[in-house]
Amino acid sequence: MAEKLYDLSQVTKPGAMMWPRFATDMPLGPPSPLAGVRSTSWHNQNHPGWWDMGWPFPFNQGAAPIPWGHLHGGTHVDAPVYCIPSGTTADKIPLENLYGTGVVLDFRKKKKWEAITAADLEKATPKIQAGDFVVCNTGWQKWLNPEPFGKVYEYYNYYPGLVVSAAEWLIKRKVKAIAGTWPTPDHSLTVLPLEKWAPWLYEDYKRETGKEPEKSDAVEPCLTMLLKAGISCISNAGGEIDEVTGKRCTLCAWPYRIEETDGAAVRLVAIVEE
Repeated sequence: MAEKLYDLSQVTKPGAMMWPRFATDMPLGPPSPLAGVRSTSWHNQNHPGWWDMGWPFPFNQGAAPIPWGHLHGGTHVDAPVYCIPSGTTADKIPLENLYGTGVVLDFRKKKKWEAITAADLEKATPKIQAGDFVVCNTGWQKWLNPEPFGKVYEYYNYYPGLVVSAAEWLIKRKVKAIAGTWPTPDHSLTVLPLEKWAPWLYEDYKRETGKEPEKSDAVEPCLTMLLKAGISCISNAGGEIDEVTGKRCTLCAWPYRIEETDGAAVRLVAIVEE
């Protein structure tokens, strides 16, 4: 039986927009590896706190001994050390943790600010099995880096994602990895407290719903739980994902190997027997 490869990665390019919350907490300049990242309003198309990738990407070809670009842009894996001080760095993630049989699940009916719950995962098809590499297609990847500007603000602030019950379910099922068409596995409103990390989103939510968002001191709780459990987490999936949604296949996400980093770009690929 023949195999066909599908690229589930986003194309990353100079000027690609970053999550706006980094505008308040991103260190710039040596010795930070983020010295190539710069602030931009991106032709006034998005929130004035957006950050872009700088030029060239991802390195400055030896002009300085630091990476030029951000390690969590585009399709990437978060290393355990991103959330856990004693955790593994990206260059030491075992390759077998990013390769295996899995499923590509269809959550494209999820709307703005909707959550992917344990119940959603339980009834998803194909059925998630122990040890699976799970990929979630929300359909929101279409807003990330389309020409010329798309709706990147919507992608980073309104996307559907996991809530704690879903992370607990995945841990209990002992999945190998989780990837999705999201900037982080956590639901957009669970990057808390919103008024600190994303004040623009806090105001969006209050204006649209007339309610205060949930109060919590947790920041990316699902990501932290999953990484502590040894589950690899990949964000900003996309590419040809619609062509393999609803299928069981082989999946791999090979990371760019940069020493002692908390994340790395990956080429997320589905291998389907046809």
